Amino acid sequence: MNRTLIVILLVLAGLGALFFVLRPGRDAGAPREKTVEVAIEDGAMTPEEIEVGEGDRVTLRMTTQGPPTEVHLHGYDLEEEVEPGEPATLTFEANITGRFEIEDHETEEVLGALLVQPR
Repeated sequence: MNRTLIVILLVLAGLGALFFVLRPGRDAGAPREKTVEVAIEDGAMTPEEIEVGEGDRVTLRMTTQGPPTEVHLHGYDLEEEVEPGEPATLTFEANITGRFEIEDHETEEVLGALLVQPR
């Protein structure tokens, strides 16, 4: 009987130790600052899809080598003019979850998408 009790206590102690070692940190899932370099070329952007978490503070640093492009982020209704050789910055809080198209506002061509994952 003593052996069984000792084994049970050791297993419980081991499981407790594993819980504390493997648990997520306190800031897991917390909003982050996220900067993404976006290149616009030939009617598309690289990366094609940008994934962030709900609540993240997002900065898109956009460049183009082609004609000037007025970038429009649907869902957030944000716009920014990107001139060739002049980086443009679009900063916002990703407080709406879902998938949102990013388009050339003048031509209405879809350049890519923003994916905001819930926390």
